[in-house]
Amino acid sequence: METDNEKYQKDEEHNNKEETFVENKEFEKKLLRKIDLRVMPLLTLLYLLSFLDRVNIGNAKLAHIEEDLGLVGTQFNWSLSIFFIGYILFEIPSNFMLIKTNPTLWIPFIMVSWGLVMTLMAFVKDFAGLMTARFFLGAFESGLFPGAIYYITTWYKRSETNYRIAIFAIGTAIAGSFSGLLAYGIVRLDGWLHLKGWQWLFLIEGLITVLISALAYFLLSDYPEKTKWLSDEERKYAVGRLKYDAGKAHTTHFDKKQIYAALTDWKVYLAMLHLAVSSITFYSFALFMPTIINGMGFDFVKSQLLSVPPYLCAGVTTLVLATISDRKDIRSPFIISCSIVAIIGYILLVVPSVGIPGKYAGACIVGSGLFPTIVTSITWLTNNIAGHAKRAIATAMVMMCANLGGALASQVYRQKDYPHYAYGHSISLGFLITATFISIAQLLIFKTLNKKKKENPQSFLEGKTEEEIKNLGDLHPDFIYKL
Repeated sequence: METDNEKYQKDEEHNNKEETFVENKEFEKKLLRKIDLRVMPLLTLLYLLSFLDRVNIGNAKLAHIEEDLGLVGTQFNWSLSIFFIGYILFEIPSNFMLIKTNPTLWIPFIMVSWGLVMTLMAFVKDFAGLMTARFFLGAFESGLFPGAIYYITTWYKRSETNYRIAIFAIGTAIAGSFSGLLAYGIVRLDGWLHLKGWQWLFLIEGLITVLISALAYFLLSDYPEKTKWLSDEERKYAVGRLKYDAGKAHTTHFDKKQIYAALTDWKVYLAMLHLAVSSITFYSFALFMPTIINGMGFDFVKSQLLSVPPYLCAGVTTLVLATISDRKDIRSPFIISCSIVAIIGYILLVVPSVGIPGKYAGACIVGSGLFPTIVTSITWLTNNIAGHAKRAIATAMVMMCANLGGALASQVYRQKDYPHYAYGHSISLGFLITATFISIAQLLIFKTLNKKKKENPQSFLEGKTEEEIKNLGDLHPDFIYKL
């Protein structure tokens, strides 16, 4: 009598005979280059503008927006937090609209919307106006990052995504570097046409976003199955390689059951917890970098310029480590080791006896470790979720929690802690240590599940109909979780 495992293996042999996809490495290499050139530069530019419009309020603070609008107490911090509230509320609905429509319509729409909000924010007169503008800025920006992450996973195999997500997310590092330089130049327009420097900052950066959104409408592509700039042979191969990569977990059709699967998958909730905790550290670093450097004793102008190197360090390490991670086809060792590097950086920032050069080096070290950690964590999630709709909703859920962390991060660095910000550094350090332990727990869980899938694959199929087995997604025994 056949055992369940023998029966499963025979079924696999039968299915493999039906497999028609044949790998062609040379053809695939040329195809990847073509996809990269068409997809990645535009996505990176869009996210650069998104992050620039998000964090330029930190530069506006140094350009005296608080005094000009009469902000007192923690009102400035609340103007940071309200952005993330809008972001969190609309993140899942926005990704739902993306999968119900298509990228060429939805992404340019939300982009022109937040660009107009950014432009109009130049003319707010008080705290209420600033809060309103920041809320709607978050609401419209909410769809870009999770939507783009999902979009990348529809074009690339799991072993290729970390490098591409790193290229996309490098927009944060470029924006962080560029924002200081751009703000330095723009705020010098202070007084021209009776506008303040921070008003020019919001006005110019908002109009740039509106103009680029028109470009995005014409250049952004839909999914491989529908794109027009691939030949029939290239399109067939692009779709086939993704199906081959995911095996029986590959599903592209929209199914409400996949949305339910995302909402009830406890592994998604663990990833939500990890990103929420680590994002408190990430966003506090990104939002307050000019302020932290200013607290080291540098004037406003030098603080803008000195905020550039930490972001450059972040960008370089993110790309290098993402490349190595994809080649090794592994995620967790990079997440854990980079978290430890960032922890060392925060220790330098928080210890009172460390001098200014040491603290500034600490800021660069934090950037070098923190950015790769976040990027690879997002990749890890997308690698371990199968089914297009489930992945889209799960990505939005995780990024929603990441931005909840951003809302909390807005309250970490308080003006009353100036100039050393020991409270903010300590909070960031504590959350980063917690996130490191959560990532270790995720690794152990995925190892255990992989072992069970290999030793007893039939246990995942028992009692299920053929249709249910077809829609198992990442729960299918064929699908091995990335470590």
